[in-house]
Amino acid sequence: MKGINDMTKDNKVAKLNFKRATKDEKKALLNYGIFNETIKEYDKQNKLIKPTHIELFKRLKTNLIILNNMDNGYEGFAQYIRRNLQRFDVSKFKEENPKLYTQYLVPMETNEIKVKYNLIGSTINE
Repeated sequence: MKGINDMTKDNKVAKLNFKRATKDEKKALLNYGIFNETIKEYDKQNKLIKPTHIELFKRLKTNLIILNNMDNGYEGFAQYIRRNLQRFDVSKFKEENPKLYTQYLVPMETNEIKVKYNLIGSTINE
């Protein structure tokens, strides 16, 4: 069984004081981590499924499908919306104008909560 001490040693994480958070706060952080992993997994699945649905709209030569008569208690519509956009190519600009790029960089702070977890008796979730 891999415990929290093994997890921190394996990942070279500095020892922290784990005693300050309450049981409920720890559970909330774990739920936050599980929730984020679920979102990532759904996002991966969505990217795999989306082309199939786009192909349906193209095959039917429509941009609107009415969702009714499905015998499941739901109704509504699905709409295929295609947008042509332009975006600023930061990588190319940085490569071609490094001094100008650097001139417009501004300091910023970001926040991240990284949660690693495992079921007791299993391997660590990454």
